[in-house]
This record gives sequence, C-alpha cells and structure tokens, in this order.
Amino acid sequence: MIAMFLLVLSGAAIWGVTNVLQRYFFRDRSAPVEVMVVATMLGASLFSFGAQFVWFGMPQVSPSFWQFFAITAALNVAFVVWENKSLQLEDASVVAPILGITPVFVILTSWLILKEVPTAWGLVGILLTVLGVYLLALKRSDMGSLKSFVKPWIRLGQSKGARFALLVAVLGSISLNFDKLVVLHSTPTLRGALVFFVVAIAVWGFSVVTGRWRKLDKTLFLPLFGIGLLIGLSNVLMDWGFLFGIVPYVASLKRFQIIVTSILAGIFLHEKDWPIRIIASVVIVLGILLIAF
Repeated sequence: MIAMFLLVLSGAAIWGVTNVLQRYFFRDRSAPVEVMVVATMLGASLFSFGAQFVWFGMPQVSPSFWQFFAITAALNVAFVVWENKSLQLEDASVVAPILGITPVFVILTSWLILKEVPTAWGLVGILLTVLGVYLLALKRSDMGSLKSFVKPWIRLGQSKGARFALLVAVLGSISLNFDKLVVLHSTPTLRGALVFFVVAIAVWGFSVVTGRWRKLDKTLFLPLFGIGLLIGLSNVLMDWGFLFGIVPYVASLKRFQIIVTSILAGIFLHEKDWPIRIIASVVIVLGILLIAF
C-alpha cells in the first residue's frame, strides 16, 4: 500500500507540473492543439520506451496482452476525441465537474471487470476525493446556491456536450481497468509507450489528411516534446502503482495532480479563487488519507 501511495502521488505531482506547463503554452504562447498533442505524446512515448529498455529490456508480453491493449487504446482514442467534443459544445465549468466523478464509476467498473472492492474507509476516501475535485472544477459563481452546485447535472438533459462529458467519464472508468490488465500482462512502462504512440500517430495522421498540419506553427515542438518526457515519467510511476493497489484507489490518488495544478497555476499563472482551491485541496487530502485505512 505504501509503495502504491509513493508511486501514484509522485506521478500525480509531476502530472500537475505538466498541466501548468501545458496551460502556459496554450494561454501565453498560443500553441496549436494538434502540435501540443503530437509533441507531448511522442515525448511521453519515447520516455516510456526508453524506460522499458533500461529497466526491463526487450518487451515480453503474455498472449492476452494485445487484446487488452487494443481495448484500452480504442477507449483512449475515443476518450480524447469525445472530451474535446464535449468542450466544444459545453462550458468547461460544466464538463470538468462531470469528468471529476470518474472514480465513482471506477468503483463499479472495477468490481465488474476485476472483482476489486475498496474497504469502507477507502470508499469514503474516494467519495471525499471526488467531492474535492468537483469543488475545484466549479466556478466561484456556482457556489452560491444548490441549483448552481448541481448545474452540470441539470445540463445533462439540455446539452449534448454535457452528455459527451458523462460518456467520457464512463469510458475513463472502464479504460483504467484495462490499463491495469495491460500492465499486469506486460510491464508498467510498455502500456504508456504504446498508447501514447498510437494517440500521437492518430492525431498527426488526421491533421495531415485534413491539410491542417502543414499550416500549423511548429516552432514550439521541441519544448512541448520536453513536457512529453515529463508526462512519460509521470505515467510510468502511476502505472507502476497498479502493481501494488486496486484500481479505485489508483484512480482516486491520481486526482492529487489537481491539487498540484491548482497551487502552481495560482502561483505562476496568477489564477484566482484561492479560498476554493484551499478548501477543495483539504477535502481531497482527507480523502487520500482515508484511502490509507
């Protein structure tokens, strides 16, 4: 259990750093989305492949590996496409809270797919973590009334974007279980190496076919590639956590990245709403502590 905490929380902290770096390049340097995705995913894939050969040598996979990998790769591509679609159709203040409840769905999907069940305290910890994530995702203006607090769920009946977000949350909860199966049938480094490469090639190929790639500004490709190396390190650490704990716990501990992102974004990107950030962060930390029981 201690190994799971150290690995996943370390990976989540690095993930939070990369989130802030990506926000900076989007907001202040106007990095094109396709260049961001391709560069970071290639960097993450290269790091993961390098880690694979340094720590484990040539990949050795079980016969079941490729079927689990095909499922998680397809789910990850769908996840990326429909998450972006949801953000095109709906405000981020609606989409983000809905995506934040993914660990709740993981409790069910993990039981159905892997027969993994959290303890009673662990379950309370997961729910507290989700509540903290939900609070962080809401706008400050949405804190004033119950109707505003449940606005994302009211929007489900009115907005296709909100429904896409709910679909993405469900897909993410399923994908995490197959991520673990891929890791168990190979290594903690190989899953990310292959998935990141597939996503990079898929986005690059679509951009080339549509004629967008040649028109995009690629001057930031190298620093974005560097961010990808950090994403690769983050992913390796978190995937290693699958070997020491159940999927619902890993999924919830990954939300630690939101605390790191919020704090660093407030300090370096001068984003506001510090009171909400602090309250939500305390709730998430309490949830993480309860998972330890």
